[in-house]
Amino acid sequence: MSDQIPVFNYQSYSTGVELLAQQMSSQTRQAVREESMSGKRHAFDQVGAVRMQKKEGRATDIPLVNTPHAKRWVTAQDFYIRDFVDEFDKLKILNDPTNAYTQAFAAAASRELDKAVIDAALGTAYVGEDGTDSIALPNEQKVGAGGTGFTLEKLQEASERLKAANALMPGDTCHVFWTARQEREFINTNQVSSVDFNRERVLPDGTVKYFYGCHFHLLEDDAEIGHLLPKNGSVRSCVMFLRSGVNLGTWKAPYGRVAWIDERESYQVMAGMSIGAVRMQDSKVIEIGVEEV
Repeated sequence: MSDQIPVFNYQSYSTGVELLAQQMSSQTRQAVREESMSGKRHAFDQVGAVRMQKKEGRATDIPLVNTPHAKRWVTAQDFYIRDFVDEFDKLKILNDPTNAYTQAFAAAASRELDKAVIDAALGTAYVGEDGTDSIALPNEQKVGAGGTGFTLEKLQEASERLKAANALMPGDTCHVFWTARQEREFINTNQVSSVDFNRERVLPDGTVKYFYGCHFHLLEDDAEIGHLLPKNGSVRSCVMFLRSGVNLGTWKAPYGRVAWIDERESYQVMAGMSIGAVRMQDSKVIEIGVEEV
């Protein structure tokens, strides 16, 4: 037998490129109002509540009211990413990573979009005629952690505050964003998991999707971005908001492309987006603090 046979030995590789575990799709985009934008900034005009005036006597002048007006501003944030797949590298590897790159870039765009929406919901909103005045989320829109996790009582309190402010209007939807830890804490209560308290099974596949009039979404920490849902020390900020409470402006929706670059003898894989988000009404957003040690 020839002693040269080892020359024919080969290394075995998988037949595809596997993406590492990561959040692949946006969790917030379906929960907000989205509008196409142009220009550097955009203002949303708003009209406040008025009161009807009582008629005093016959043939009297109709009273004049001063209808309140407001503006909320959204500013574009630009994001992009790219990498190259060398043509000669492709000749030496079994698996072409180009498609996996495009998937990973699309997932990265989804997570950045989610962060922009959550930051807008819980952060500073810019208002006024020229957008130079700022408003933080008021304290009355915050449910304190109180040394406990995500409880049914906190969900009920947050929902009550929305209803008490007449924020939940016909046709609107309510959305809650939390992590898997809060979901586990929540479903470990009898009121949530037991059919004795609920007409329909809340956990047919082991996760909470809809309960107490709210749609639930998981937003976990990201290795690159950090906390999608803010965390200060041991306190995590979950959030409940109405779809009409947060607007997403898209100057350029998330996109991706693969192009051949002659100068590099490589394929360029890139993705980008230009977006911005704003909390439209403070009364439609509730921050829910939870203890997370």
